Amino acid sequence: MKRINMIIAILCIAFSTVVSAETNDALDAWKSYAAKTGNPDHAKWVDEISKPEAIALAKAWKELRGYDAQDLVQAEKLPAELKPGLVITKDNAGDFPWLKDYLPKTTYASLTSNDWGTIGKITIVPTNTYYMTQAALDSTKKLLEKNIVPTINEKGELLNPDGSFFLLNDATARAVPFIHPKNGMELNWSYVSHGISNESEFFKPIRIGGCGGGANAKLDRYYEGHLWWQKFHGRRLVEPMGDVPGKDELVEGGSIFFTEPFDIRGLAGVRQRYASADKADDFRVFIPSLRRTRIMTGSDAQDPIAAGVELIWDDWRAYWNKTNPDNFEYNLTGEGFILALPEVGYVYDAYEMNDERCALKSIEVELRPVWKLEIIDKTGKYIYKTRTTWVDKENYYMQYHITTDQRDNVMRIWDDSRAFRPTTGEAQWRFVLVSNYLSERFNFLEMESVWENREQLINDEKFDVDQLRDYR
Repeated sequence: MKRINMIIAILCIAFSTVVSAETNDALDAWKSYAAKTGNPDHAKWVDEISKPEAIALAKAWKELRGYDAQDLVQAEKLPAELKPGLVITKDNAGDFPWLKDYLPKTTYASLTSNDWGTIGKITIVPTNTYYMTQAALDSTKKLLEKNIVPTINEKGELLNPDGSFFLLNDATARAVPFIHPKNGMELNWSYVSHGISNESEFFKPIRIGGCGGGANAKLDRYYEGHLWWQKFHGRRLVEPMGDVPGKDELVEGGSIFFTEPFDIRGLAGVRQRYASADKADDFRVFIPSLRRTRIMTGSDAQDPIAAGVELIWDDWRAYWNKTNPDNFEYNLTGEGFILALPEVGYVYDAYEMNDERCALKSIEVELRPVWKLEIIDKTGKYIYKTRTTWVDKENYYMQYHITTDQRDNVMRIWDDSRAFRPTTGEAQWRFVLVSNYLSERFNFLEMESVWENREQLINDEKFDVDQLRDYR
């Protein structure tokens, strides 16, 4: 009898595992939510995540991780009111004492107490399932199947067992090095390895606005430009495949060319990262008013990208510091859940700005499972004493980012909503909020992502500042 009961128990466990792998609770939740709201944007999102390619990728990544976001949410004991459809404003925020446990304190302040950069309304939407590309999935699976365990040396470099750089080796450059990170350095490298979640990125245009003046803020700075980013190794989706020629020592690169306003048109910057900890970034900026190219140093990376913009070069892509255990301490300080902007920008915008574009009329948020990564400056000389990042447990990208100055005052935040493409697992940026809580300046970035013909539109000249300066 005991043997029969044991067999039945084993069969039940196996059956429940199969059911779990086959289900997509995020899709079911969104179908139900879209039917209730009647919002055509929500219906379009449901159509996108219902495509067979999206369902297959979501399932494959869930099997690799052992969970998806919905699994983690459903296993958590949450406040009864914390569910899709809840609308929170300044007037009713006090009715939900649990809210401070899930909203970043800066977001909560923008909703309830700030007189600048305010948020008028927050609406909770269903938790999505996010993942990376098939190429990243295949590379990560091979690591696990072959029991290839990356190492981190005393310089903070991420290496394969054969000594090759993890992000330069074609077989591993797209992989997630640590699916279940055990410490801050492992979490840091999984976050860094996520990169831009695709191989080639192009924004045409990127719009950057800055506001000051408290409650009566007006847009006082506005820039437009074109921005490119490229992973140089492990390429499987966009030509050139494999390795980008001439980039043997470089992991990836980003570049920007400003088109507006007229007085800075032609300002161009290119920054490329070496895998070696001993090599500083190749970082060059062309200044049209001087007709010269300036070679930038690591200290220059702490400067604002443009006047009136609360975005330094080290904040490019949210986090563009080079891993350096001599200068920084990397700590995994906890895990839990955070309410964050959904990555639905491929289909619709999860935010609405006011007419002056200096505050948010409304935003959508979803509950995300996260690890908390804290990076602490050891030198006392860096612009930020602490970077605190909530890193998503599904796709290893940040969900929210807060920095402090050397006196422990909250300085800047980074909050974004990306254009996640469910059928391929790629993600480009759509909207970024970068605010400075010391100067009370509200900044936004909006990006129009280019998806087609990237293999032709993103080439070597975009990462050579002396060629990019002549871009038209």
